[in-house]
Amino acid sequence: MRLAGIFSASTVLLLLLLGASPSCHGATPSHNITDILAAHPNFTEFSAALSSTGAGAEIDRHTPITVLAIDNGVMAQLKAQKLQPKDLEHVIYLHALLDYFDATKLGSIQGGFAHATSLYQAVGKAQGGEGIVNITVFPGGRVAFALSGPSNALPAAFYQQSVKELPNDIAVLQVSAPIWSPAPVAAAPAPPPDTAPRLADLLSKNGCGGFSGLLAATADAATTFERSAGGVAGLTVFCPGDKAVADFNSTFKHLSADGQVALLLYHGVAAHYSAQSLKAINGDVSTLATDGSKGSKYNLTVRADGDTVKLSSASPTAAKVTKTVVDKALLAVYLIDAVLLPRELFNGSTTHTPAPASSPAQAPPPAPASSPASPPVPASSPPHAPTPALAPVVAPATPPTPRRRPAPSPEDTPADSPDADSQTPADQKNNGARDTATWSLATAVAAAVPVVVLLL
Repeated sequence: MRLAGIFSASTVLLLLLLGASPSCHGATPSHNITDILAAHPNFTEFSAALSSTGAGAEIDRHTPITVLAIDNGVMAQLKAQKLQPKDLEHVIYLHALLDYFDATKLGSIQGGFAHATSLYQAVGKAQGGEGIVNITVFPGGRVAFALSGPSNALPAAFYQQSVKELPNDIAVLQVSAPIWSPAPVAAAPAPPPDTAPRLADLLSKNGCGGFSGLLAATADAATTFERSAGGVAGLTVFCPGDKAVADFNSTFKHLSADGQVALLLYHGVAAHYSAQSLKAINGDVSTLATDGSKGSKYNLTVRADGDTVKLSSASPTAAKVTKTVVDKALLAVYLIDAVLLPRELFNGSTTHTPAPASSPAQAPPPAPASSPASPPVPASSPPHAPTPALAPVVAPATPPTPRRRPAPSPEDTPADSPDADSQTPADQKNNGARDTATWSLATAVAAAVPVVVLLL
C-alpha cells in the first residue's frame, strides 16, 4: 500500500509538472523580447507598448514567434491617434505572429503568399478570423504584412530589415507601419484632390526642381514615391535644393542605373513624420531604398540639434533641414541643403565613381626593349635583356714556351709588344699563329741535329 501511495503521488507530481510546462507552444522559449529590444534605442516606444499591454509577457511564453517591430517615429504616429488602452492592445497584439519568419524564409515563401496566426487571435481576443495576417511577396522582393479580409486589400506594413534572429525560436523584424485593425482604427480619410497635388509638381514649385527632374527621369523611383504618397502610412520626403543637386549632378551620372534609383529612394521614408515627430526620432530610420529581403539597409540617421534637424549619411557633413515645404495629411516634404549619400554606395566617400585608371597604383610598365641591330655588348657591360648566346672571340690556345731554351740576353730581347688587351681580335689571332709557327720550326730543328751528328 505504501509503495502504491508513493507511486500515485509521483504520478500526480509528474502530471503537474507536465501541465505547467510550455510544451504546448513548442520548445521551451529562451528569449526575452524586452532584452532584445533594449539593444536598439529606436524601438523604446514599441518595447514600452509591449510591456503596458501585456504582449511582451505573452511573446516570452511562445515559441516559435515572429515580432513585427515599429520604430519610435511610427509609434509617435500611432500614439497621435489617442487610442483607448483596449484598442492599443488590439493593435500591438497583431504584431506578434505564431510562426518563425526570418529574412530567408520570407524570401522563399511558396507562391509569394502565406498567412499566419497573430497573438491577438491566439489568446482569444479576436472575433472570427480578424487576427489572421497575410504575408505577400511582391515582384522585386518587397514583402508586405496586412490583416486578412477585404477591408485590408492594400498592404499596410512593409518588411524593412531583420533586427534579431534566433533560429526556430524568435525573429524580430522591422516593418514600416502599424498593422492596423479595422475595428478600433479607422483609416485616415483621403485628402481632397485640390489639397493633394502630384508630388512632382509640389517639388518643382518649392525649390526642388532639380530633384524632381531626376525623379521624372528615373521611372522606378518616381513610381515608388507616388505610391508611397498615397499609402496608408504616408510619406516623408527630404528634398535637396536645386544648388545641391546641380553640384552633385556629375557624380549622379556616373552611378549605375540601380545606384541612381537607390540614391533617389534614400531621400524618402514610407511614413509621415511631422516636424515635431521628426525631432523626436534621434536615431536611424529606414528609407524607401531599404530592402530587407536583399540585405540592403539604406538607413538614414536623424537627429535634432536644438531646433535644427540634421540628417547623417555617408557625407562627412550632415545635411540640414532648412525649410518645411509641406506638412499635412499624410505627406511631409522638407527642403535640405545637401544630397544624401547612402553608405551602401559611397562608403564614407563623397564620390562613388572609381578613380581614373591613372590614379591608382598600376602594374609597372614593361622594360624598354634594347635597340634592334645594336652591336654586341662588351662583356664588362651589364646586360639589359637576354641575348642569343654568342661564341666568345678569343685568341687560339698558344702552346707554352719551352723552358729548355736558354733565356735570351737583354740585348737580344725584342721590344715589348703592344698590350694584348689593347689589340684587336684580328691582331691577336695573327700573333698567335706566328708564335705557333715559330715553336714548330724550333722543335723540328732540335730534332734534326742529333740525326746529322750521327750521320757524320
